[in-house]
Amino acid sequence: MTDLADAGAVPRSASDRDSEEAADGDSDGDSDGDSDGSEDADRDSGDRSAAISCVHPGWPVLTGRGEVLRSYALIMANTEYIQFFLTDVRVSVAGDTALVTCTENILSGGPAPRGGDELGPLVGQLVVATNVFRRTPDGWKLWSHHASPVLAESGDDEDDETPS
Repeated sequence: MTDLADAGAVPRSASDRDSEEAADGDSDGDSDGDSDGSEDADRDSGDRSAAISCVHPGWPVLTGRGEVLRSYALIMANTEYIQFFLTDVRVSVAGDTALVTCTENILSGGPAPRGGDELGPLVGQLVVATNVFRRTPDGWKLWSHHASPVLAESGDDEDDETPS
């Protein structure tokens, strides 16, 4: 795979858009290029055997446009506030396939306290994600998303904690 600094902006912007749609609760966002509601996510490419997939942290593999969109709708319906900041974004492109890895810095809030107008407590979480995009006649379309929680701090601070 070739790491592209300039052409990588196309899949990266698609990855940013998909995270923004998820944060906005846009379950109608057509990130897979199939607007008729069918399970076939790759109609544009002519490969009817492939379907989109998604793995949210702690969830089983979800396959097909309907299942994936329902999962995001469920997440958004049960989250008062959510915001994504993507960092550590790396893009590699090979032909009509792009691999985008990143860290999703997620800030979410629970329900407001009873009788209050303010948000509930905010919680931050780091998730590493791998997104696979396919180039279609309509542009880059998300084919697979896999996210996993970051459970440990990076090893960068270990030198500071080493006893002398």
